Amino acid sequence: MTGRSESVKLPVKRNNGVLLLPCVAVLAGLQLFRSAWAAILLYHAVIIIYLVLTSGGRPRPGLIQGWNAPAGVGMIILCASSGPLLVFLWPVISDVRDDLPAALESFGLRGAWMYLFAAYFVTVHPVLEECFWRGAMAPADRRIGTVDMAFAAYHVLVLVHFLKFPWVIAAALLLVLVSWLWRRVAEYSRGLAIPIFSHIAAGLGVMTAAFIIASR
Repeated sequence: MTGRSESVKLPVKRNNGVLLLPCVAVLAGLQLFRSAWAAILLYHAVIIIYLVLTSGGRPRPGLIQGWNAPAGVGMIILCASSGPLLVFLWPVISDVRDDLPAALESFGLRGAWMYLFAAYFVTVHPVLEECFWRGAMAPADRRIGTVDMAFAAYHVLVLVHFLKFPWVIAAALLLVLVSWLWRRVAEYSRGLAIPIFSHIAAGLGVMTAAFIIASR
């Protein structure tokens, strides 16, 4: 993607126990505080603390490095398609008992707070996630692994509040695959630019879908 086909293999020294912390943070935010804000801020606190504590470790992919237009645009379109797909499938996959606005409000997402959360989710969230999952925690192993499964696992704790169980499993498997794909793209392109921008597209798609469904 950058004109160099060789991949980067860096020595990895990480504690796999760290992979459980995002689940703990999200679970605490949703179950103890019943707050989407608490969940995402606790989760991001885990990421930031880890990145700061390990800042002197192995070299990491650059945030704006590795951009390639054909691959980047393709990934952006693929990830943005999550929005229309979610809107189309919602009547089948939804497990929300009342309506989506009520479900979102139960986690503190209403009015201006919902719009602010959406903006944060689309901008700050993808950058921190890619720095953590595809940067600091990415293994040299090219196969699907524990990092990809841990990335999907914390999403499951959110999805169970909105989707029917079989669809939660389907979404988790898709997220494992997406995590692996972002990781491979970051390794091959020697940077996080494509994963970050396509992750932003995915977040924008999901948030747009949420607003469309909630307005029905």
